[in-house]
Amino acid sequence: MQSGKVKHYNAEKGYGFIDVDNQSEDVFFHISKWKLSQPPQVGQQIYFDSQRNDKNQLRATKVTATPNNQSSSTSGAKRHSSSQKKQNRQHRNQHQNQHQHQHQHQHQKNNPKKGILSTVFSLIILLAIAVYAFPNLKAKFFQDNDSANTTTQYTYTSSSSQPTANTQSNTITGDPQVDQTIHLIQQGGPFPYPEKDGTTFYNREGRLPQKSRGYYKEYTVPTPGVSHRGARRIVTGGYPPEVYYLTVNHYETFKKLNVEAQ
Repeated sequence: MQSGKVKHYNAEKGYGFIDVDNQSEDVFFHISKWKLSQPPQVGQQIYFDSQRNDKNQLRATKVTATPNNQSSSTSGAKRHSSSQKKQNRQHRNQHQNQHQHQHQHQHQKNNPKKGILSTVFSLIILLAIAVYAFPNLKAKFFQDNDSANTTTQYTYTSSSSQPTANTQSNTITGDPQVDQTIHLIQQGGPFPYPEKDGTTFYNREGRLPQKSRGYYKEYTVPTPGVSHRGARRIVTGGYPPEVYYLTVNHYETFKKLNVEAQ
């Protein structure tokens, strides 16, 4: 916008002229283009837009008290509106975050058992995996150990109080505890676990040939360094025993022993 001062004003006819700053040509204005609240006064500082008419005369199209008054006001309003919207948006986001945090806290407070149940469920899964994998590892170990000794044939004779072998050795299997258990079975005891040794083995796992109930008996083979019965057993078939089986992994797998009948 241009600036200037009111040079002349005819109140009866409602028009006047503007002395334009830095311009020699005056500008005509009509009271209809006057946007100020007070009527024009000679010497009054004003701002205006102008254009030439079909007679090439400069005529004011808008007269205001400040430059870009409406535009500045509109821009300021827009800036204020934008700032207000931004503040409202930040406040709304803050309120949502606070509400979400309170909701999560309340949910955790109302469900204290959820974390415990999740932990217990995880432990159950790990235990199931261990139960499934451990027997397979034991079976594989026994199978490998059994394969390494498949060429050994054990023979026992009860002609003396000490076990003997067909290899002219004082041992039968090479395992002192196994040999001693065979000897005790042949002579009728005494056994380390009298309440357990000599009881019926029911062959529930089906690892041995199916026989009538009471055919199989089981005996504990002590395990060095173990304070309980351990996992080693000798299972005999018939009475007196006519067949001997050795298990070192609590009935998972069996090895038949070539022991001479009494």
